[in-house]
Amino acid sequence: MNLRITVTAAVAVILASVSLYPLIQGGAWFWAGAGAVIAAAAAGVMTRLQVTRATVAGAAVALIAVVPMLLSPSWVLRAAAVIIVAIPAAGPLQRRVLQALACLITYLATLLIYLNIVFAARWSAIAVIPTRASVAHLWSLAGQGMDARSLAPPVPGSTAVVLLAAGGVGLIAAATDLLAARLHSPALAGLPLLALYSVRITTNARQGGIGGALVFCLGMVGYLALLAVDGRERLRIWGRVVTVWDGPDSKTSYGVDTKALAASGRRIGLAAACIALVLPLIVPGISVHDLLRSNSTGGGSAGQGSGSITLPNPLVQMRDQLLNVSTQTVLTYRTTAADPPEQYLQVYVLNYQSGLGAWTLTPFGPATLVSSRPLRPAPGLTATTPSAHPQTEVTFGHAVAGSYDLKAGFLAMPYAPSALRVSAGAWQEDDQTLMVYSGDTSLSGLTYTVTSTVATPGSAQLDAVGTYPQSVSDAYLDFPAGPGNDLLKLAQQITQGAKTPYQKALKLQSYFTSGDFYYDVGVSLPNSIAGLTKFLFSTKTGMCQQFAFAMAGLARLVGIPSRIAVGYTAGSRVGKGEWRVTNADAHAWPELYFTGVGWLRFEPTPGGATGQGTATVPQYAPGPTSNLAAGAPGLAPAGVSSGLGGAGSIPGERRVSGGAGSAGRHAAQQQSDVIGWILLAAAIIIVAGLIAPLTVRTLIRRRRARIVGDAALAHAAWHELRDSLADYGFGCRPSESPRAAIRRMATAMRLDPAASQAVRRIVSAEERACYAAVPLTGDTLPEDTAAVRRALSQDAGWQGRMQALILPRSVLVPVWDALQHALDVFGWMDALGFRLRYGARQP
Repeated sequence: MNLRITVTAAVAVILASVSLYPLIQGGAWFWAGAGAVIAAAAAGVMTRLQVTRATVAGAAVALIAVVPMLLSPSWVLRAAAVIIVAIPAAGPLQRRVLQALACLITYLATLLIYLNIVFAARWSAIAVIPTRASVAHLWSLAGQGMDARSLAPPVPGSTAVVLLAAGGVGLIAAATDLLAARLHSPALAGLPLLALYSVRITTNARQGGIGGALVFCLGMVGYLALLAVDGRERLRIWGRVVTVWDGPDSKTSYGVDTKALAASGRRIGLAAACIALVLPLIVPGISVHDLLRSNSTGGGSAGQGSGSITLPNPLVQMRDQLLNVSTQTVLTYRTTAADPPEQYLQVYVLNYQSGLGAWTLTPFGPATLVSSRPLRPAPGLTATTPSAHPQTEVTFGHAVAGSYDLKAGFLAMPYAPSALRVSAGAWQEDDQTLMVYSGDTSLSGLTYTVTSTVATPGSAQLDAVGTYPQSVSDAYLDFPAGPGNDLLKLAQQITQGAKTPYQKALKLQSYFTSGDFYYDVGVSLPNSIAGLTKFLFSTKTGMCQQFAFAMAGLARLVGIPSRIAVGYTAGSRVGKGEWRVTNADAHAWPELYFTGVGWLRFEPTPGGATGQGTATVPQYAPGPTSNLAAGAPGLAPAGVSSGLGGAGSIPGERRVSGGAGSAGRHAAQQQSDVIGWILLAAAIIIVAGLIAPLTVRTLIRRRRARIVGDAALAHAAWHELRDSLADYGFGCRPSESPRAAIRRMATAMRLDPAASQAVRRIVSAEERACYAAVPLTGDTLPEDTAAVRRALSQDAGWQGRMQALILPRSVLVPVWDALQHALDVFGWMDALGFRLRYGARQP
């Protein structure tokens, strides 16, 4: 039995499994998967042994695998175990159905034994034989691993995730080995390899351009190697070894020389793979699936509670959701709130980091374990401030990859939570921001009930002026004044005439929602002072991120503590008392701090059909009126004032509505821009390709013209003559002597007497330079080569002259030959193995 196909199939699966690296953290999954591939290959070898040996081996692994079933109290399971063992034992009957079932059982039993040894050895008999406890442990791990599907990749490389990865890779290896080695169909074996490679494409995992190209090439190499080995094995059945290279010496040959045929096949395969790699980049409408693109979410980490939590980048996640063309449900909820549209669901809290110059997720501080006891009171809210206590029952969907959910689960809740009941997991509340999170609990299908304390202050209470706590002033007032104090001047101009922080906040909100600013989810500005300045003074167009940053920053410059909240708007009503939140409701908004009230939400982002669809201005911060901006001369918005949600009539072509439609148009515009750049690059490459041969030929001719010395001039004149003849279609064979070459082409060339004499002088000079002690004088050789070139040009006609000038064969033919040899990389590998194998046998 030849193991070459088995080994090659195993290697191909291992190479294809590298494509999973963006999905799982760490490298344990790769080594566990490689072990599963080896186990599947061993099972395949067992099925192809001599009948008696295959029967014994298959029955043995099946018996080991079904031990838990044999020990089960259920007679049904015991009977099923006996049948499973009996099928491989019936191998001598040579029934096709039994043989197919025996192969399947052998593969699955071997994989089960392998997974049991690696992941459940401590619950197994002698660390090898599965038991009911070990199988239950594997089943539990598999369930935990399935829950990780709701996390955004790369998921933590936990034992449960590694188990699923190893099992999946092992099943792919079994299918590949079965098709390639057992059924002799390596071409079909590419289907499971493709399925393995496509796992990453079906997710939103990110990988660098170099990594994507490398992974593609590894999978391609494995598949082509599998095809090449199968072709070699098929040729072996004719009774002699067919190779593509001769033996170590010219007198020894181990088979028919099929070099040209094999090389052509390899070139076709590699060329097709290269086309598959490049075609999606240049053809409109074909998605490249991030193959050559990259995007990093960034973030830090903090060890907190039961596990290590990696801080996500909420802004990147929010933007990804808003740009998603398809609308996906993130969660549904029921609430007792008096006005549900005003009840936003906060997930993250961002603060301005002066050292980074950007708004970032607030680092974790001291936290309190969530229990049945009430949560911490809302910071700054006093007992004299009127408040409501709505109760909200939230249910997350089972596919929440589009939600704010990365390596840790953060709950979406109305601010500020005062009591919480969660269906599963251990949760903690950050003492400062009141964010609730867990490092080891998935949001998929999670349900929880939260009671919130919602301040409902009146305008009189909000107008009261008081001092801020030192902790708030120190953490939430720092913000740069901008280049030339432009941001400070703008903030003071907008809030001119306002006497209290509340009045200043209303003027800031009105400045953004009165009609001079426009919402466009496709705008991309940096999270920096430069991006904020461009938004405020130049583009005046952005998504909720820019509006929130602008109001929060300007509020700090006029003395109001502020922060950014990231989460969801209230969503849309879908039934009596039930609301649905989708990825299109992802949102960011500013929260301002007021004495006696604490943190209050404001809404500077336009809402309705021309903005963030479900954005709603809170009742305590009414929308702008016609004279709201009167205190800011020169800054009053030019448009018609909007209503409560910013949905009023705003003239102008710059307005862009948000939601999936805007995201789709922006994505289409991005794709159009990318295609335009690709076409421009292709045009530049084509023009450069047309100019390059002429340039190279001119440089070669000039270099030869500068050569001195009789012998060197003779060689240069001969090479220039050969290149000129090649350019006009009269090629010389490398093995021909100068005189033989000229004699052969004399009948084809129609040169005038002067040019013929010049050719003879060049040939004589080359022969004397090669064989005589003293070469001929080369003073006239440059003029001779020029005369021959002119004669060839006159005889060739205008088409021949243009081809010789723009596409000289003397330059293109060597390049073409080099490319052909470069495509023979698999032939080089085959030749190396061939020489190592047969060269050692030589005496």
